[in-house]
Amino acid sequence: MAFRDQWHSLSNISILHSLLIFLSVKKKFPPLIRLYGSLIYELFALIPLWMVAGFFFIFFLDGFFGEYQRLIFQIYLWLLSGVYLTYCWTTSGQTLAMRAWNLKIISSRGKLTKKIAWIRYIYATFSALICAIGFIWALANKKHLYLHDQILNNYFIDVRFYKSSSHQLKRK
Repeated sequence: MAFRDQWHSLSNISILHSLLIFLSVKKKFPPLIRLYGSLIYELFALIPLWMVAGFFFIFFLDGFFGEYQRLIFQIYLWLLSGVYLTYCWTTSGQTLAMRAWNLKIISSRGKLTKKIAWIRYIYATFSALICAIGFIWALANKKHLYLHDQILNNYFIDVRFYKSSSHQLKRK
């Protein structure tokens, strides 16, 4: 009889554990404060990169492009930023800022491909140029997705949640 009671309580615990994991999975989208915090923090990583790249551009190519120098410099910085961001998104799914805020960007098919990462970067650029409408979109979206992520079917996950839940699942 004691074994039966013990087995019954164990099955209740596993059902409760499964229910808790199921409820947690439904809340897998990180809060807005972390998304926008990561976005602002990303500037702190990009500004030094732009400064170093700007130094090399001015040191080696000052006056080389004539009247188009400013335009070419802006395109150069945009491409450099794109290389950094798309490389981070395709290799680990996280930039330096996203690691600090425990966020990860993934596609509905898993990791982002280079093509999807570059399309995401181009859409995000257009979004920033058009009064940041794609970033404001996340305020009204239930899943807290930016407009370009919703179009491309990408989403952010909370890395802390997946680390803790995978540990619990392995232990089970």
